[in-house]
Amino acid sequence: MRPLEWFRGLSKPKKILFALLAIPAFGLSGWVLGLFGLPLIGYAVSRNSWRAGKRTGDNKVFITFAVLVLAAISIFVLARQPQFRTDWEGGNPLDDLIMLMMLVWVTALATAWGFAGWVAHRLVMISRERRNREIQNRVAAPD
Repeated sequence: MRPLEWFRGLSKPKKILFALLAIPAFGLSGWVLGLFGLPLIGYAVSRNSWRAGKRTGDNKVFITFAVLVLAAISIFVLARQPQFRTDWEGGNPLDDLIMLMMLVWVTALATAWGFAGWVAHRLVMISRERRNREIQNRVAAPD
């Protein structure tokens, strides 16, 4: 079987997963994978749990996403203050704290970016469900 025929025979989620795994092999850097891969992973997890009918943890994930975004924004604003600026030559006694803040900031951003696909999928599906319910209520309601 030719590789192109094999790829066309895959399901859509498997095509996406294969493309995400093959991107570094084609010479594209890891930031491309992070830029598109993390939200796609969140989308896939949300899609599978939506189809399975698992919607009890929605509020927890929405709150976690909001807290992560707020934490990332707060750390970014805090790191922009003059006392947290450094030239990384050891003259600033807060260099270790600055590095820790950067690590927490990047981790919060990456985690929030992964949750972004999940949250976007859920918001779209919830709005579609409400719209379909409203349409059904209008059609079912006698005039």
